[in-house]
Amino acid sequence: MNAIIELKDIKRDFLVGNETVHALRGVSFAIQPGEFVTIMGTSGSGKSTLLNVLGCLDTPTAGGALAGRVVGPADGKRMSGRS
Repeated sequence: MNAIIELKDIKRDFLVGNETVHALRGVSFAIQPGEFVTIMGTSGSGKSTLLNVLGCLDTPTAGGALAGRVVGPADGKRMSGRS
């Protein structure tokens, strides 16, 4: 079965003043069709940065992400339960 989302060695660095903050350090995983996934961690662990990369709101410093297909209905009414 092909993964619907796959991340390989994702890294995201930010320059803060003269310091480099490593928000993501080599994150790799795959999500298979039908799987439910949760992202958990302490404050500042990179959860929001990871979701921003997954949602194409940010680009990784290194590594790659692949979304195999669109997940969910295209019609927003179906998502809310209205017809």
